[in-house]
Amino acid sequence: MNYKYKLGFIGCGNMAKAIINGLLDSKLLATKDILVSTPSISAPYRGVSFSNNNQDVVSTCEYVVLAVKPQIFKAISADFTNNKCKCVISIMAGVNTDTIAKVCNCNQVIRIMPNTPCSIGEGVSAITSFNADADSNEFVENIFKTISKVVRVEEKYFDAVTSISGSGPAYVYYFIKAMIDGGIKGGLSFDQSKELTIATMIGASKMVANSSEELDTLIQKVCSKGGTTIQAINTFREKSVDKSIIEGIEKCRKRSEELSKG
Repeated sequence: MNYKYKLGFIGCGNMAKAIINGLLDSKLLATKDILVSTPSISAPYRGVSFSNNNQDVVSTCEYVVLAVKPQIFKAISADFTNNKCKCVISIMAGVNTDTIAKVCNCNQVIRIMPNTPCSIGEGVSAITSFNADADSNEFVENIFKTISKVVRVEEKYFDAVTSISGSGPAYVYYFIKAMIDGGIKGGLSFDQSKELTIATMIGASKMVANSSEELDTLIQKVCSKGGTTIQAINTFREKSVDKSIIEGIEKCRKRSEELSKG
């Protein structure tokens, strides 16, 4: 089948815009290759074609990205009655590929769980497929590689993905805020403490990424017996900070499981 557009979007929120930015900036696609459907069109985003009719997308695009909230998905299901797209790509949380395939009348479905740092090209996206062929898998992976790392994960683990990478940025922001507040309590200005904290977080993360040593070893290397760092680490251990973090992640995952079940 000949398609007018390579890629269509139903919904144009922050993540859809991040994907469009990645596609255009990397030149993987051009503006003429993209159609976006959204209820209210104030101005075309980066010159791509716009419509206020979802059926325009599903009838003219080879690939369709579902970039809407799960509760909206039910409301737009009728728009897929005459779906002609080759593959549906979903970034919706909590809706499995089997359900999407049935509702969208499409055999090929690829589900993605991106996270918010995708908006600056530094995200990570988990990906799983349902009946998708090699061309579809390659194309979709290349889309998300423009804004993130891409990790293949079985769909049954997507609730765990949500609890780590999907929600994870908030955990990091929380810890960063605590470190900044701790620096301010020691007399640093907000700007000084923020700059030191962020540089430390980035540097430490790169150390973990590039080291073959266990995390416990890396922790120990910063700690000297009777020194300064061990005082903080011992306090974290006494307060069971690690257990609290794990418990929070478990609760996040269980809530994702509840939402997935409807």
